[in-house]
Amino acid sequence: MILLAAAVLCQETREVFLSDRPIELRVPVTTDARHPATVVTFPEESLEALVAGWNEGDLSVERRRQNLFVKLLRRSEGDLHVLGASGMLYRLAVRPSEGAYDGQVRILPPAASGRTEPEPVELLRAMRLGRVPARGTVLRAEEAVYESPEIAARMAYVYDAPSYRGFVVRVENVSARSQSLDPSRFVGRDLVLVGARDLLLRPGERTLLYLVFWKAP
Repeated sequence: MILLAAAVLCQETREVFLSDRPIELRVPVTTDARHPATVVTFPEESLEALVAGWNEGDLSVERRRQNLFVKLLRRSEGDLHVLGASGMLYRLAVRPSEGAYDGQVRILPPAASGRTEPEPVELLRAMRLGRVPARGTVLRAEEAVYESPEIAARMAYVYDAPSYRGFVVRVENVSARSQSLDPSRFVGRDLVLVGARDLLLRPGERTLLYLVFWKAP
């Protein structure tokens, strides 16, 4: 019985390479006697924002520099999106665990694996560097996509890769005060990655927003 209890309460440490798939977290459910947390360490200096479609009281999340502390207050599951300081959007799938759970999960950049980067990550990198991707094309575009008293956005480039399509959008602050750009608020059925060159725009300033979508069949 003692060995069985030890196995049930066992926590594990994992390293996961960043890819285009959500990273699954096995998180234990908090009880009156135990308050364990899963610690997720990102390849970032700090974290900027979180987006979670959870009911109040189901999930507890705390940010500390590049670390995220996740607790399940009730048995439930769902997705959690985390925006890094670089503008990269990380997708986490939180799942309750009754046995062994993730005590710590370290997310490693694709380059650390010694393998070729996943296609959407490769595409986003090419977009940020202004390069033509090895397996794709780039088209210039000029089309207004959003206008408000604060923000004006126009399409600048369209990147086309075998399985993904990327959009570079030029965003301008047209108001008289500073505006925060939060890529984590951009959601879509086939949206895979989001990035931004700058997250704070002073009056009259511009930046670039990067969106990568899966080309659904």
